[in-house]
Amino acid sequence: MVERVVSPVLVGREEELAVLEGALLATARFESRFVVLAGEAGIGKTRLGTELARQARRLDAEVLWGSCSEAELALPYLPFVEAIGNFLGTESGTAAVGRLRGERRELAQLFPQLSDGEPDGQTGDPARAKLRLFEAFVSLLAAIERPVVFVIEDVHWADESTRELLDHLARRLTSLRALLLVTYRSDELHRKHALLPVLQTWRRSRTAEIVELEALPVAGVGEIISAIFDADDVGEDFAGFMRERSEGNPFVLEEMLKEALERGDIFRTDRGWDRKSVDELGIPATVRDTIRLRLERLDSDVVTLLQAAAVLGRTFDYATLTAVADVDDAVMHGALDVAVQQQLVEEEPGAPGRYRWRHALTQEAISSDTVTPRRQQLHGRAADALLRHEDPKPIEVAHHLIEAGRFVEAVPMCIRSADDAERATAFREAVSLLERALPHVTDEIERARIACRVGRDYWLDGDPGVAEKYLEDGIDTLEALGETLEAARSRVVLGRCRWERLQPELALEEYVRARDVLESAGPSAELAMTYMRIAGLRTFELDDVGCVEAARHGAEIAEAIGADFERIWAQSFEALGLASRDVDAGFALLERCYQEAAARGYWMIASNLTWNEIWTRVHLLQGELDSRRERLETMPEVPLTMATVDLGRSYVAKAQGDLPAARADAERAALVYEGKEEKMRWRAGVQLAEVLLEEGKLDEAKATLPPVSSRTELQDIVYDATARTRLHLAAGEIDEAVRLAREILSKADRLAAYRETLAVGVEAFVAAGRLGEAEELIEHGRVHPNSAGLAFLDEAEGRVLLARGDHANASDFFRRAADEAERVGHRMVALRTRALLAAACAHGGLVEEADAGFRSVCSTADKLGARLIADDARARAAEVGITVPLTQPDSEPNSSPQIPLGERLVTSLFADVRGSTALGEATPPQELAERLASLYRFAKSEVTRHHGIVDKFAGDAVMATFNASGIRLDHCVEALEAAFTLRDKAALTDLPVGIGIAVGPAILAKGASEDNIAVRGAATNLAARLQAAAGGGEIVLSEEAHRRVERWLAERRVEVMREELTLKGFDRPQVAYRIREQRASR
Repeated sequence: MVERVVSPVLVGREEELAVLEGALLATARFESRFVVLAGEAGIGKTRLGTELARQARRLDAEVLWGSCSEAELALPYLPFVEAIGNFLGTESGTAAVGRLRGERRELAQLFPQLSDGEPDGQTGDPARAKLRLFEAFVSLLAAIERPVVFVIEDVHWADESTRELLDHLARRLTSLRALLLVTYRSDELHRKHALLPVLQTWRRSRTAEIVELEALPVAGVGEIISAIFDADDVGEDFAGFMRERSEGNPFVLEEMLKEALERGDIFRTDRGWDRKSVDELGIPATVRDTIRLRLERLDSDVVTLLQAAAVLGRTFDYATLTAVADVDDAVMHGALDVAVQQQLVEEEPGAPGRYRWRHALTQEAISSDTVTPRRQQLHGRAADALLRHEDPKPIEVAHHLIEAGRFVEAVPMCIRSADDAERATAFREAVSLLERALPHVTDEIERARIACRVGRDYWLDGDPGVAEKYLEDGIDTLEALGETLEAARSRVVLGRCRWERLQPELALEEYVRARDVLESAGPSAELAMTYMRIAGLRTFELDDVGCVEAARHGAEIAEAIGADFERIWAQSFEALGLASRDVDAGFALLERCYQEAAARGYWMIASNLTWNEIWTRVHLLQGELDSRRERLETMPEVPLTMATVDLGRSYVAKAQGDLPAARADAERAALVYEGKEEKMRWRAGVQLAEVLLEEGKLDEAKATLPPVSSRTELQDIVYDATARTRLHLAAGEIDEAVRLAREILSKADRLAAYRETLAVGVEAFVAAGRLGEAEELIEHGRVHPNSAGLAFLDEAEGRVLLARGDHANASDFFRRAADEAERVGHRMVALRTRALLAAACAHGGLVEEADAGFRSVCSTADKLGARLIADDARARAAEVGITVPLTQPDSEPNSSPQIPLGERLVTSLFADVRGSTALGEATPPQELAERLASLYRFAKSEVTRHHGIVDKFAGDAVMATFNASGIRLDHCVEALEAAFTLRDKAALTDLPVGIGIAVGPAILAKGASEDNIAVRGAATNLAARLQAAAGGGEIVLSEEAHRRVERWLAERRVEVMREELTLKGFDRPQVAYRIREQRASR
C-alpha cells in the first residue's frame, strides 16, 4: 500500500529551483539575494521553499521560517516573531543576541525574553521608533555568523507592519549575507490588494527576482503519478484526465489521487498498480469536495481533532489542541496518529509537541465546513486554554474571544494588544484591535479616548480621511464631559488631518482652538507642535513673516521645556520662512536643523526638512541638488515618508534632465499616496504631469494633472503654474495660459520670491503679445529682496526683449541665464534658455551661431527624451530657415536584439566535471545521468540569466559565450558570476567541476541548426585549455579576463594566484590566475 500519496520528487520545477539554488549559492559566497515565489494555492511554493531549506542546511546556513496568518486579528510582524522567536531559543540565536547592543532593547518590544528590565526611555516621532525597530531586525540578521535563509510564506495575508518591515529588509539586504524568500498566492491579489504596490516597486526597482509558478502540463502530471505509484506507464488518457481535473495543481492532484485510492478507483494487483477506466473514475470536481469526502470516512474523534486544530491556525501545540478538542490523551494520540498518517497535519521539524497543517487549503476547507455554533464553542475553549498559560499573548486570546462571540471579555485583551501594536509602531493593527473593542466599551470618557486614539493611529498610518471621523466624535464627547485639555491635544492631530485632506482653513481653525486651550495649561510639547503647525500653514500661504513669527514662538516654548524634537522641527519652518527673503540665512538654519536632527536620530524631521529644502532649491534655482538627493537616499528609510523621498528624487531628476527617473519616482510616489494623503497625492500628480509634458506626452499630462479647482493654498500656484501654463501653450490654448498668468500677476507681491512662477507667467504674456503685463511681472520680481532665482528673471526679460526686436540685449540676458542654470545643475532650464538664445542669435543675423545652438539643444534634448524642448527649438529654428534633423535615441539597454553573426570580443567559459571515470564506476548509471542532466539544466539557466548563451554540451563539459550580442560591457563579470554559481552547484551535487574563462575575439557563425550559434576563435581555445588546467572546484582566468574582473574580486576579497601555464596549442607560457575552491570572507 502507498503510505504517503505525495510525490517523492520535485516535478516540473527545474528552472525555478535553479533560480533558488543560484540565490542560495550566492548567499554562501557572502552576497545577498531576494526572491519572490508567486503562484496559486497548492501550486508548489512551500515545496520549493522546503527544498531550498534542505539544501541550505547542507551548506550550514541558518534557516529561519515564518508564515503570515489569514486571521483578521494577528500579531503584528507575525512571520518575523515566529521565525526569530524560534531562532532565539537556539545556540546560534543566543550567540547572535550577544553581539547586539542597544538593538536588543528595541527587539524586546516583540521578544520579551530579550528585555533587560530597564524602560525604553526613547522619545520622538513614531517614524523614528519604527526605524529603530526595523534596524534592530537588520542588526540581528547581520549578527548571525552563518549565511541566513529567511523564508516568509503567504505574504498576501501579511499585515501592514509585516509588509513595511519586509520592504525595509528588502532595501537593506545588500548589507546582509542573506537570502530572503517570500511567497504569495497570485490568485488572491486583486487590483486594490495592499501587497500589489509593494510588488510593483520590487519588480520595477529590480529589488527582487520574481518567479511565477505555472500549472504543470500533462507530462508533469503524468510524472507525478508515476513517481507516487512507481509506475512506468501512466497512460496519456489518465494523465490528461487528472490534468484537467486538477488544473495542473500538484497539491490538488495529490488530494484527488488519495481520494481515488481510498474509493478503490486506483488499486493494487498482482502485477502492480491498476485503475478503473477514465469513464468509471469518481474523482471530485474540486479540492474542497475531495477533502470533504475524505473527512466523511474518518472516525468522529479524528474529525473533532481536525476541527479543533482548524480554529487554532496554521500551527498548534499538543496541549492546547487537547484542551480545545476536549478529549483524553488516549483518544488524542489515536486521532493525531490518523491525522498524520492521512497527511493532513505533520509535526514541526525541530519542535517536539508542535504540529502544523500540511497545507493551508486543508485547514481552510475544514474550518469553513464547521458549523458556526461548533466553531464558536471551539474558539471559546481555545481562549480559555490560552488564558491558563503562564504568559498568554493578548492578541491570540482576543482573537478567539471575538470569534467565540464573547465580546465584553475581549475588550481588555484588545486594548492590551493595541498597546503592544502601538509600541511596535504597527498602527493599522492597533486600529483593528481598538475598533473591535470600541462598540463594547460602556464608559463614555473611555469610549471617547479610544475613539481619539483610533483617529490618531489612522492618521499615523497615513489615512487622514478615516481619522477625521473618529477624532471629531471623540473630541466632541471629551469636551462635553469637561475634558477640554485632552480634547485640545487631539485637535492638533485633527488639524493635520484637515490639511492633508486639502482643507487648510479648517486646519487653522483646529490649531487656533487647540492653541487657546493649551496656552492656559502652560508650556508643553503639544503647544510647541501647534505653533509649528501654524507656521507650516503660514509658509504654505507664502506668508514668510507670519511663518517666522509662529515658528520662533514654538521653538522658544519647546526649548523652555527641553522638547528638542519639537524645537528642531519648528526651527526648520523658521528656516523656510527666512529662505523666502534671505536664501543664504534660510539654508544655513536648515543645515543646522538637519545636522542636529540627524545626530539625534530624528529621521522624520530630517527627511521632511530635506524634502522641503529640495523643493525650495529647485524652485529658487539653487545648486547642491545632488548632495540633498543623496541625503534622502542614504539616510535610514522611514516607512511613513518613503513616498516623499521618491517625490524629492523626482524633483531633482527632472531639474537635471533625467526624465525617465523623474517619471518613475513620481509614479511610485503617486501609487503609494493613492487613497491616502490627498495633499501629497496632489503634489505627486502635478509633478508627474509636468514630467510627462516635458516628454511631449500632452494627452497623458493633461489626464494626469489635477484640476485647478483642487488648489487650496497660495503655494499650490508655485507647484502647478509651470505645468498648467506650458500645457495650455503647447495645446495652442493661449487665452487659458493668459488667464493663469493674470492670476500670478494678481498675487505677484506674495509670489515674487519664486521667480520661476513669474517667468512662466511672462512666457504666457509674451506668447499673447501682452508685453506690458509681462514687464509688470518682471518688475515685481526685481524689487523683491531675495537674491535667489534671478536667472529666471533674466530669461523672462530676454523673452520680452526678443519680442520687441532687441536681439542683442535679449542674447545677453539669455546667455547669462543659461550659464547660471548650468552652473547650478538645472539642465532643463539651461536647455530651454539655450534654445531662446539660438533664436535671438538667428534674428540678430548670427546664423552660424544660431545653427550650432539649435543643433546642440536638439541633440541633447533628443537624447534626454525632452520632447517639448526639442519640438520648440526645431519650431523656432524653422522660423528662421534652419532645419535640425532628428537625433536617433540611444538604444534601450534592456532590449534583447537578435544575435548578429561575425567577429566580436567575447568572454568564453568552459566547465568540465572532474573525476568522471571514478564517478561512473561508483555511481549507478541512471543516477549519474540524472545528476549530470540536472547540472546541465542548471548551467543553461544560470548562463542565460547572466546574458550568455550555451554553445554546446560535449560529454561532461559545458561551453558558453558571453557578449554574443556585442552590446554588453560587463560580460566578463557576468561570466565569472555564472562560473561561481555553477561551481558551487556542482559541488552541492558531488560533481566537482573545473572552469576556464578567457576574453578575446571570436567568430560567431550559424551552427548545425537554425537556433544554434557556433563560436570559434582564440578566446574559446584558451578557455578550453585553462579549463583543462583547473582542478575540481577551481576557476582559472586568462590574463585579460583577470584584468577585467580584478576590482570585482578585490571587493569580495577573493584570493587569486598568478601562474604561468604551458598549454597545448600555445607557443609560449600563458599568464593565468587561479581561484581555488574557497569561500569569500567578509
